[in-house]
Amino acid sequence: MMGRLKSDQGQLFYEFHLGDAVPEDHLVRKIDTALDLSWLRSELAPHYSSIGRPSIDPELMIRMLIVGYVFAIRSERLICREVQVNLAYRWFCKLGIEDAVPDHSAFSRARNERFREGDVFRRMFERVVEACIAAGLVGGEGFAVDASLIQADANKQRSIAGQDWRRDRDPKRSSRAVKEYLATLNDTAWGAASDVVPKFVSPSDPAAQWTGAHKGPAFFAYSDNYLIDVKFGVIVDVEAAPLYSPSRGRRGEDHDRANRGALWPQAGAACRGYGLRCGSDAELAGRGEGHRATHPGVRQIEAG
Repeated sequence: MMGRLKSDQGQLFYEFHLGDAVPEDHLVRKIDTALDLSWLRSELAPHYSSIGRPSIDPELMIRMLIVGYVFAIRSERLICREVQVNLAYRWFCKLGIEDAVPDHSAFSRARNERFREGDVFRRMFERVVEACIAAGLVGGEGFAVDASLIQADANKQRSIAGQDWRRDRDPKRSSRAVKEYLATLNDTAWGAASDVVPKFVSPSDPAAQWTGAHKGPAFFAYSDNYLIDVKFGVIVDVEAAPLYSPSRGRRGEDHDRANRGALWPQAGAACRGYGLRCGSDAELAGRGEGHRATHPGVRQIEAG
């Protein structure tokens, strides 16, 4: 006999366990097993007031951002929407079936205030790398470094000609992005060593640079530089920088930070503009402070 779904009357009580709805082989279970955020609250405690209304749990926000990164959800609005309806995401974020999901605007405030002041993202990244090293996923013998273009949130229609941009503007009357840009003008990697006038400048994000590198319509962008251990492709460091930095070799600092994590690779692969330093402190001292990625232990690959 053909059955029919009984939907004419709602059930008054339900017995439901959220964990039962998440398959044992789901990726969020594997991440949750390896993820340790026990340090987070103590790290951020100095940036929260001891009085007032309780804030959104910072661990909840970090877990939601992890969901967005792992599952390629690029909009915080969309992250909130997906966590609202996806039971696996709710379970990973430790939200009950009836718990409210934070508003997307809370992420912008946290990123530009407490998370930035506490350097939370960098600390979390380094702890993940340390966990990968402890698990034997990082060989430490060979590194590769390259950059990806990240489109900036800057509107071409609101840009101005480069010669019309004034660097001597008052920071107190500028937006946060402009203040950060003005504060780094003395840094060689952010333009101090170059007198080149850009074709266009975005007043809302002057550090972003105009590029047509994709051979299509030009846009404002940044360069996101990744340092990758070649054993299993684990990213061991990352740095955002302008596209055409006059001191692109400075991005070898990614490599130096990895060295502080007890990684001394014997070989590296990079474009010509990078400055990889391979070997121990004693070896580097013997080559001289200005040694770049030209010794036999480093293989250079021309950019295509």
